[in-house]
Amino acid sequence: MAAGSEPERWRQTNVDAPPSWLGGRSEQEEVRACAFCGEVPPPASSFCPNCGRALTAALLPQQGESLTVLFTDIEDSTNLTERLGDLQWEQIIDEHNEIVREELHRHAGFEVKLTGDGFLIAFADGMSALRCAARVQDQVTQVAALRGASWPVSVRMGVHRGDVILRPGGDILGRTVNMAARIMAKGRGGTIVASQALYDDVVRQVAADLWDGLGARRIRGLERRERLYLLRWRDFLEREQERGRPRPQRITMTNGETIDPIDAVLGEPETAAVDA
Repeated sequence: MAAGSEPERWRQTNVDAPPSWLGGRSEQEEVRACAFCGEVPPPASSFCPNCGRALTAALLPQQGESLTVLFTDIEDSTNLTERLGDLQWEQIIDEHNEIVREELHRHAGFEVKLTGDGFLIAFADGMSALRCAARVQDQVTQVAALRGASWPVSVRMGVHRGDVILRPGGDILGRTVNMAARIMAKGRGGTIVASQALYDDVVRQVAADLWDGLGARRIRGLERRERLYLLRWRDFLEREQERGRPRPQRITMTNGETIDPIDAVLGEPETAAVDA
């Protein structure tokens, strides 16, 4: 690949086609070399065996489209490195990166780059970013609770939406990226902080009771204050699970009564009149 040229677009077989903003197409194509490191992955791989990037996330977003930008960062990582030592910290980072990459792959995220102990990730829409962020928080929290003092990881996140500048090689620049980083810095470990622009983008999909308003906060480098919101990500995941849970269909009997299948199995059917 010529120096300075954009990575060649490609997609992985045996996975759902990536969305159009990632350059996806309906027909399947053969897997080619990783767009970032050149490694040729085995068939049906989800991640590059060399650099670890999610393969579908190696596709570039389209120039001129608004994106949702997610910044993540492990809180207090410098002190943790000093306390745990390099070898243990390296293992923690590898496990943390695996969690993040699995979720961004699942939610069609574009891994822009690693930022030391965090990620810069781009999404086509706000809901995908929130779902990915919430799932990462859930996974990290579960592992930390299971491992205890040997895995003291807490991740803070910032989410913003707007226009970006695309650079050769898949990097993104601009005010939207800077704002996402500043918003992340306003949060603490275990939190997902969103901008007004992101809140407005998902207002029809995320109920108001799933947010805690943080008010208008001063953002470093900006003259105006920015209204920020804290996602109640545990409640958000629970609501998402309820939304996707299939409900059993009631059975209509010949006498006009309806029976709940679960009650019928238990031998105590609950009946209700059917409107004429």
